[in-house]
Amino acid sequence: MSRQVPEWAQEFLEENCNYDSSSILELIRNFDIKKKTMLKNGAIAVLATKHLKRNEQLRNGAIRLIVASLPETFTALEDLLFDSSSPLWYEVHFIAFNSLERSNLSTTDQQQVVALVERYLVNAKSRAGFAAWKAGDMLGDEWYAPETVQILERLLSSARYVAGRNGALHGLQHALNEVKPSEKKRLLSVVRKVASDDPSAEVRDYATYTLTKGGCYKKSLRRR
Repeated sequence: MSRQVPEWAQEFLEENCNYDSSSILELIRNFDIKKKTMLKNGAIAVLATKHLKRNEQLRNGAIRLIVASLPETFTALEDLLFDSSSPLWYEVHFIAFNSLERSNLSTTDQQQVVALVERYLVNAKSRAGFAAWKAGDMLGDEWYAPETVQILERLLSSARYVAGRNGALHGLQHALNEVKPSEKKRLLSVVRKVASDDPSAEVRDYATYTLTKGGCYKKSLRRR
C-alpha cells in the first residue's frame, strides 16, 4: 500500500466511488478534523500517484471526495481540471463535472465553480471522454440558471477550440427547454449565427442540429 495514502482511506474511497457528494458528506460528517484532513490529502495523493490512479474505483472515489469537500479543496479541483498530462485526464474531468452539486455550496462558492467551468471550456482542446460535453451539460442542465445561460452564450465566441464551443452548444440545447419563449427566440438567433459564421464546419453542423431540434432531445422526453 502507498505510504502517502493510509489503507483505511483507500478502502473508504473505493467503497464509496459511486456515491454522490451529499452521501459522502453524510458519511464523513462525524469524522474529526484530523481524519477528514487525512482523507482529503489521501484523495489528492491518489490522483498524483500513477499506479493508484490506474485503479478506477480508487480514482473515482478520490475525485468524488475532492468535489464533496469543496470549497476547501477548490485548488485541488482546479489543478485536476487543468492537468491534461495523464492518459486518464478526460475520465477525471468527466467524473468531476458529474459530481458537482450546486446545493452543497454557498452562492459565492457556486460562482467560483461556474467561473472555473467556463475557463475550462474556453481552453478545452479535446473531446476525449466527453469531458467538455459534460461541462456544457452541467451549465445548461444540472446547474441551469440565467447566469449559466449567459456563460454558455459567451462561450460560443470565447471558446478557443471546437470541443469547447460544441460543449457550450450542448449546454444550450438543455437550456432551450427551460428559458422563456422570448429568451428562447433570442438564443436560437444566436445559435443561427453560429451555424452560419463559426470557422469550424463541425461547430456549424452542430449548431444547425441544435436549431433543428431546438433543445436537448433526452431532456424533452423526460418532460413529457
